[in-house]
Amino acid sequence: MAVAIVGCASAPTSIALDPAAAPVGQRTVHRTPRSVVRATPAVRPAVPRFEYAYEPPQSADLKPIYAQVREADLWRQLPEVQAIDGMFVLPRPLRLVMAECGGAGALYRPAGTEVVLCYETLRALYERGQDQQRTLGLGEGYPLRYVRASMRFMVLHEIGHALVDLLDLPVTGRQEDAVDQLATILMLRFASGDETPEEVIDNMRLAANWLLSNSTGAYDLHAYADVHALGEQRYFNLQCMIFGTDPAGFADMVAARDLTPERAAGCEREMRQVVRAWLRLLLPYLAPGHEVYAEEAKRYLGWEG
Repeated sequence: MAVAIVGCASAPTSIALDPAAAPVGQRTVHRTPRSVVRATPAVRPAVPRFEYAYEPPQSADLKPIYAQVREADLWRQLPEVQAIDGMFVLPRPLRLVMAECGGAGALYRPAGTEVVLCYETLRALYERGQDQQRTLGLGEGYPLRYVRASMRFMVLHEIGHALVDLLDLPVTGRQEDAVDQLATILMLRFASGDETPEEVIDNMRLAANWLLSNSTGAYDLHAYADVHALGEQRYFNLQCMIFGTDPAGFADMVAARDLTPERAAGCEREMRQVVRAWLRLLLPYLAPGHEVYAEEAKRYLGWEG
């Protein structure tokens, strides 16, 4: 089955990290956000950059996907990835690979310093998008939007694991939850310049939906002991971060049962704590030429100088 998964990205846009200047919601537009500005391209320093690869699959049904992503050079079409490529001083280059894995997934391999996105994942995302399109009567372009949004979150999640490993970042608690948070922050901050704030939030909601793809509602000891939180928990954690960017603009999420009132009450504080923590962790590793982001981070943290 041929799966159309390629598209073009343009210069990154910026959605401010401060919830007080956050993007408005997809369902109800209450105001025009003050937070959308075009990021000034930074001077690229001589630091280890990402390396990109597309490994040929053995399975015949994956070869059309391989041909499409290679021809489009899909890695370079992911705006958040391109925005952070060269942003941090890494001890060695990080390799981003698309490959056949034997099943859907994405992972970080410390031994090879590489993030792997499986061709099977792209196929599974497209098929889930098609199912939702048919069931919900959605537009023709929905499956492709579902693929793009979800894969961006997955890749950023795995890049988060890579940064924790390569920069030896301290993480207390479950690392899987921490890199979910980082992926969310990066998607909010470095979306494509062609995407409106509403579209960025919609991307986050599509990514959250994928977290429910393996949900059964019935779990055993292995599920509770897993390094990942349950899919439902990851889903609501992500919803809370979305809500926390603009509680007034997303008030309808509670009525729609995307969040409970009890959880929603603390989401703005949660979001602020998450952003501040990741800024503190990553700020010391910003590469030369990215001072604009250092100043932005310092202002958010309330640091002088």
